[in-house]
Amino acid sequence: MSTPDLPDDDLIDPGPAAPRGRGRSRRPRFELEFGDFEPADRTGPGDEGTYVTDGPPARPATDEDDDTFEPVEPLTRRRRRRGERVPPPSDTSGTYDAPLADRDRRVRERVARAERRSGGSDDAVAGEIEALERFEDAIESVRTPSARMTGASEFTQRLLVAIPAGIFAIFLVAQGGPVFVVGVLAFALIGVWELTRMFAKAHPSLVAGGLGVTALIVAAALGGREAMLTALAAMIPIVFLSVALSRPPGGAPGVSVTLLGIVWIGVALGHAVLLRDGDHGGGIVINVLLGTFLGDTGAYLGGRMFGNVKLAPRISPNKTVEGLLIGIVTAVATVWFAGLYQDWLSGTDALILGLAVAIAAPLGDLFESYLKRDAGTKDAGTLFGPHGGVLDRLDAAMFAIVAGYYVWLALGGL
Repeated sequence: MSTPDLPDDDLIDPGPAAPRGRGRSRRPRFELEFGDFEPADRTGPGDEGTYVTDGPPARPATDEDDDTFEPVEPLTRRRRRRGERVPPPSDTSGTYDAPLADRDRRVRERVARAERRSGGSDDAVAGEIEALERFEDAIESVRTPSARMTGASEFTQRLLVAIPAGIFAIFLVAQGGPVFVVGVLAFALIGVWELTRMFAKAHPSLVAGGLGVTALIVAAALGGREAMLTALAAMIPIVFLSVALSRPPGGAPGVSVTLLGIVWIGVALGHAVLLRDGDHGGGIVINVLLGTFLGDTGAYLGGRMFGNVKLAPRISPNKTVEGLLIGIVTAVATVWFAGLYQDWLSGTDALILGLAVAIAAPLGDLFESYLKRDAGTKDAGTLFGPHGGVLDRLDAAMFAIVAGYYVWLALGGL
């Protein structure tokens, strides 16, 4: 573009060259006094028919434009630099609800980083998990009222899932016989799948685990404790062959995880079948389940309201001693109160049974929490929504069922 014919005194000396840098023109700029205008309107054709602006390059000028150009919008997005952290996505409600899969992934990543920094120190891993849970609690506390209404409270979500699940459990217990066995077996198979998924790096055998829990539960239904013990012994070589012949072979970790699923899940739910088949077995199973789940609810609410002293920060940072004590009292009171409507269960026997359930159930909960921390996951599954998976719901019940069986056996009920 040629310079217009102007007197020498009307020409303005060129100013200093613009600094060289990313996103800026490297040509010297001329400020021309052509009248009043705002800097934002400073657009015009530069060399090779392009705009000379601080924004993105405009389209080339053409004769059809008649020396006028459309205004160029400023650049609102930029390329993310390597290593730059991306903020979490936000939705229209202003909340950040991470899917369960993303939450599990973040937990595993933080645990892995803690292990690399500390050489596998349990204190560092527990600290990372506790910090992440405190962060999630903080996110929950700053949600807007509309978000709380749309997502509902955690306790309300628990109730919405627990009520139909409890009705289904009562239906299975009331039916007994093959219906109860099939229902228990379905939960056992799902639990084995969740366990093998949590410890997939160990390469356990899902087939051997499923076959093992099936054999133990069917043996308990058909032949009692002795048959269940025989089935457990027979599964050991089957587990070895299944893990050794798999690709890739799992080795000792694979055998250990597979046998853990068979013993933990199969033996516990096999005892549920044994207890249901005994005298007044349906009522005892209901008492054990009521004491377990209401005791867990009492521990949850008590810990939220009065919790101060951590119970096991390395295993489950959110559990407190106060919550444990309130849960124990709630479980014992629940079983005793249920015994008032069962003339075949004395008050003393109900208190003994309730105390066994109240002690065994928290141990089962801590046991599963310990496994989840080792696996680096928050929940074992998603079958029960906010309650997690089958293992998350039945962890306490599986310990309580075994304790209830042997207490009822000692009291002469079997």
